Amino acid sequence: METGTWLLSLAVVAIAGFTRGFSGFGAGLILAPALSLLFAPQQVVATVVLLEITAGAGLVPEAIQKTHWKEVLPLALSAVVMVPVGAQFLALLEPTLMRRIIGGLILGFVLLLVTGKSRYSRPRLALTSGVGAVSGFLTGLAGIGGPPIVLYQMSGSNPAAANRANFIVFFAVTQLVALGSYWASGLMSIAVGKLFISILPAFVVGLLLGRRCFKRVDEALFRRFVVGLLLTVAALALGA
Repeated sequence: METGTWLLSLAVVAIAGFTRGFSGFGAGLILAPALSLLFAPQQVVATVVLLEITAGAGLVPEAIQKTHWKEVLPLALSAVVMVPVGAQFLALLEPTLMRRIIGGLILGFVLLLVTGKSRYSRPRLALTSGVGAVSGFLTGLAGIGGPPIVLYQMSGSNPAAANRANFIVFFAVTQLVALGSYWASGLMSIAVGKLFISILPAFVVGLLLGRRCFKRVDEALFRRFVVGLLLTVAALALGA
């Protein structure tokens, strides 16, 4: 890979880490389509899950105490069932098709994040389980199971601290299951390990900066920047 291309990929990884540290989610939405332009999508998805597990590991103990288990358990149980299904599709799909699927999913999620206005006052078990199943499948398929959960939780009446705790615990469970599913499907390889190690420092730097700067950066401006970046990488993935 050319030096310029490699430096650009590290910059994207740092931005994804910053986004994760700043908002608590969103790294996979940037990394999955952007890095799939440079590496095999299956390799990228496995690497993204490893990065997400690394980012969230230290937050789980505190989050467990604030988690709304009546909401998280149905989400997590239905997701756990579907993660291996998504991982099996990931292992079988042709790389170019997988890249375009990722681009299409990201594009759809961005539009939902921008326009979604629905709210509910009390979570229904059927809806909660359905959202969990969709998120689990997308976690296994593309490492991007966050948007359905984020949209669903933020449409409710929970305080921000409870939503954040729910996100952390749910993602920790589903990503660990995804990791096991990738291993069983033969997707965890030496190439994945090398990519993970090579981009981890840039991701950690971005992550730490995001956590330090979330009170100093204009949130509305940063959100517009991330949305624009997501639209760009989704379009590139679709056209690749």
